[in-house]
Amino acid sequence: MPRWKDLPDGLDPRVGEFVTRLRRTVDGNGSSLATLADRTGYGRTSWERYLNGRLLAPKGAVIALAEVTGTDPVPLITLWELAERAWSRSELRHDNATEAVRLSRARTVTAPASAPAPAPEAVAADPPPRPRARGRGRTRG
Repeated sequence: MPRWKDLPDGLDPRVGEFVTRLRRTVDGNGSSLATLADRTGYGRTSWERYLNGRLLAPKGAVIALAEVTGTDPVPLITLWELAERAWSRSELRHDNATEAVRLSRARTVTAPASAPAPAPEAVAADPPPRPRARGRGRTRG
């Protein structure tokens, strides 16, 4: 059975390259996820998500991994920065698409299904309310 799951479909190549480098770093050290969690301060479940491409590892986790494995952190951080930009753009696109769907559904739910829109003439025919006249001709004294 392979140690790692396939990366998610549609994952940005920069994120995929970063995750692959993380995996190689972990494999080169021979650490289990439980050991990695104990030594880095990031949970086992979090490392599973990071190493399977479901969640972008925070920079602190990348630095901790480098320290624990005796790896030069600079190449990992460089790849992380590229992956982080790609991940952020992907999340923004996802958020925008989700918001568009939410708004579309909200419009469908709030729009009355059978009530016709008022005719433009009816709306324009109603004059605006007039302000009340206040005390014309009175003087203070």
